[in-house]
Amino acid sequence: MITIPEIDTVRSAYRAATPYPYVVIDNFLPVALAERLAATFPAFDDMATIFREPMSYKGQTSDIANKAPAFKMIFDDLQSEAFRQQIGYITGIDKLLDDAILAGGGLHQSPNSGFLDIHVDANYHPIDKSLHRRINLLIYLNKDWQEAWGGQFEIWTNRNHKPDQRAYVISPTFNRAVIFGTTRISWHGVGPIHCPPGQARKSLALYYYTKERPAEEMYADSSVIWHNRTVLWKRTVYPVMNFCIARLKPYAKYLRRNVFDAANK
Repeated sequence: MITIPEIDTVRSAYRAATPYPYVVIDNFLPVALAERLAATFPAFDDMATIFREPMSYKGQTSDIANKAPAFKMIFDDLQSEAFRQQIGYITGIDKLLDDAILAGGGLHQSPNSGFLDIHVDANYHPIDKSLHRRINLLIYLNKDWQEAWGGQFEIWTNRNHKPDQRAYVISPTFNRAVIFGTTRISWHGVGPIHCPPGQARKSLALYYYTKERPAEEMYADSSVIWHNRTVLWKRTVYPVMNFCIARLKPYAKYLRRNVFDAANK
């Protein structure tokens, strides 16, 4: 079983963080396990889905059992009740539930020129609307990652339900984990990636849910909400796109791929 190191210190850091609860944990997995996972990570072209969209450029594999069986044991561990109890202790959220289909999660990988624009995540599970998405866990598997390659995880402040200022950047260092809450103000993204050919930004992503949510955190069923602060046409188009997505969301279940709740990080 994976045991979160220095869990009481992690708990205090998570709850004291601003602009929303998050914590960075280095040396998250046993070294030998992290090394093995990094060595067996599939090539970018072998990822089950590759997103080339205005909002992101990344690969994703969620069907771990069939598409990446070498990772099944670690995902089973990270979704186990014992591990979820550790996450619950850190975050103060009881009765966290796993997601058997890893919707939007699993293996993530971004090559040179990859990115993920600023956004907040969908607040419900894309299929089971009785489940509130509450916590994200990211684990980076990037050996010898250099700061000049970019790809930092960005945490943004909130102002009037929009991202305001970039508060922190977190390098996707090997065997580093980030835990953060999913709310209407948890703005985050991934900066542009400039790694050499043959390199890529790699991570594991898991999302945890509950059957209920505090009343003060409730809001209408929402898809991923996107923003961009630097590209003029995106600054113009994204508000319109977010408006349209909100209106079309009730019909998402009729689409072959639910683009409204497509993945992140």
